[in-house]
Amino acid sequence: MKRKVDMTSRYMALLVAILFIVIAILGGLLTYQSSSAMRSQINARMLDITNTAAAMLDGDVLRDVTPDDRGEPGYEEIIMILREFRQNIELDYIYCIKDAGNKQFTYGLDPIFNDPEHFGSPAAYTEALYTASRGMPAVDVNSHFDKWGEVYTAYSPVFGSDGRVAGIVAVDFAKDWYDSKLAPMIWTTVISAVSSLLLALAIVMMLTSKNRQRIRMVNGQLNEFADNFDKLMQEVRNMSGVNASEENTNRRAVEHDGDDTVDSIRMKILSLQDELYFQIASVKEQAYIDGLTGVRNKASYLNTEKRINEMIQSDTAAFSVIVLDMNGLKSINDKLGHEFGDMAIIDATNALSSVYDKSEIFRIGGDEFIVILNTISEPEVQNGISRLEYRIASDNINEKPYKKPLSISMGFAIYRQGEDKEYKEVFHRADKRMYEDKAAYYLKHGDRRRR
Repeated sequence: MKRKVDMTSRYMALLVAILFIVIAILGGLLTYQSSSAMRSQINARMLDITNTAAAMLDGDVLRDVTPDDRGEPGYEEIIMILREFRQNIELDYIYCIKDAGNKQFTYGLDPIFNDPEHFGSPAAYTEALYTASRGMPAVDVNSHFDKWGEVYTAYSPVFGSDGRVAGIVAVDFAKDWYDSKLAPMIWTTVISAVSSLLLALAIVMMLTSKNRQRIRMVNGQLNEFADNFDKLMQEVRNMSGVNASEENTNRRAVEHDGDDTVDSIRMKILSLQDELYFQIASVKEQAYIDGLTGVRNKASYLNTEKRINEMIQSDTAAFSVIVLDMNGLKSINDKLGHEFGDMAIIDATNALSSVYDKSEIFRIGGDEFIVILNTISEPEVQNGISRLEYRIASDNINEKPYKKPLSISMGFAIYRQGEDKEYKEVFHRADKRMYEDKAAYYLKHGDRRRR
């Protein structure tokens, strides 16, 4: 009988050692995925600030302004807007950058009272800055040093009335601030993983020193560990913004009618492993979902752009792009507040979702959306736009809480096989049409402002 108990203990020790290794590996994976999800959310917050600031600046004035214009209305308005952002939002510096061509950039207007950057002095080149100069907002992947310290910088283009980039708004965020936003998520995950490892070690020690009666106790403690695991996963979901359904949050434990055997423990371990893989997938998926609207976010859009470019290179691409920009959102935010502006954004998203699948819709800025369709049929694209316009018109029958009808400017373009060499060529055609539609809207409504 003693020999049998010893063999059982060995098997138990082996299984819990496997649990120890699995938790260590998956804890590392969860830490990586969680930090990636949080990093995407921080970058999206940074871009929200730069996009909003860029939208408030007059590109035609910014393109030609010089220090000699100090005191002029256009110059002073830009400086005032930049100072308002710096005083009221958690950031270090906000300033303008000009594209000098050939990947050369210089500093523009700087609202700092003391020690502003010299107008026209060279600005350090980064890939994110170059991306913004091409018309797409971007955030530095890595921090960099300047004479004010170590920072991450977000860049957003400012467009002129001709649709071209007139300048770039840059916002510096201190590396310490960035890390402080990231650290709680990482430490929570690491501490939870270490705690799980310590618990697994305690289980090993207990299993190797006890008999069958102790095995029953271990089973009970393993169930308690599973409950703690559920709490950990819920905490990760809450911190990452995952809205899991009841079906997904219920632990898929394997029950054996009270059978306290090695096989029962093995099956519970596998169940926990399956759930951890599921939660990693959920966190990774949530990193690509816009928190306000539930559609795809900027990070997802950039991944999709990369995938489409690969398809273009392999001659397997077939897609259409619709660029959409809400009209009058700035007026709503200014007059009623951002709470009502968010209502308008959600209404716009609901209208889009009634025509297109959420996986086809991307929110890339405050009021900017892109729809990417797997079709090159112009009638099909036109039909979808007509349905969207009908939905918006139907919704506008009822008075909105934000006191004005919902309006969206749109423009589309279809991929031309053999002519378009990359995705951006199709995007720029659609973007140009959207701005033409926006110009027509504001001409009709007696308002020349872009927003």
